[in-house]
Amino acid sequence: MKFPLLIATMWLIASASAQQINLIPNSDFSDPVPLKGWRVDFPYQDWYVKNVTYVRQTTMDGKRCAVIELPAGIAGNEGGKIETALVPVVPGATYLAEVQSFLPDFGVKIHAEVYAVDPRNELVRKDVESKGVKITIMRIPEQDGHPALVQIYRAQFPDPPKGNKWSKTVREFTVPMEWKVGGQKVKPAYITIKAYSFEGTPNAGKSYFTSFKLFKIKEPGAVAAPQTGILR
Repeated sequence: MKFPLLIATMWLIASASAQQINLIPNSDFSDPVPLKGWRVDFPYQDWYVKNVTYVRQTTMDGKRCAVIELPAGIAGNEGGKIETALVPVVPGATYLAEVQSFLPDFGVKIHAEVYAVDPRNELVRKDVESKGVKITIMRIPEQDGHPALVQIYRAQFPDPPKGNKWSKTVREFTVPMEWKVGGQKVKPAYITIKAYSFEGTPNAGKSYFTSFKLFKIKEPGAVAAPQTGILR
């Protein structure tokens, strides 16, 4: 009697695992087109206008990956980054994400960032408007078939260790049900995973990334309490 029960249990576990789909396109850089689907060019962000010149596709220690190669003087100032495609997200759902890093030179911060459609027309926040400071880091302009987006939530991963070997960092998080932007309630629409390479040094160096994964592991009804917040 126990053996059929064990077989049934194993089948259920296998079925559940098979239903978990990695939502990140070209997550391991296996597409024949280098960096297909990856976001590395940010001409609308003052801090990252040259970022596209620092990122390329390569192979490191047997893995196809992206490398962020920062010239001297850049790591200690703006740094460099790579972001996955914008993936549709379910408000209130819980996700599990992971990234593999190979960090011989620089440290890295990895975030899952959630965006909503920006109900505001302006790019300048009122409290810094007089100084003409544009809010570009947390906003994506209208492009690629989507309207202007604003970041409403960010989940930071544990910092991966530096060194000459691949390591994996993992983070589970629950997406907010809604957020307030400029006094208006908005719903999460997209999510992206970002790896940001930096170091307090004038030296040049490299950081490698691959195997970006994102799994939806709980539907909104399965979470205990939705998160809400306000972005002014």
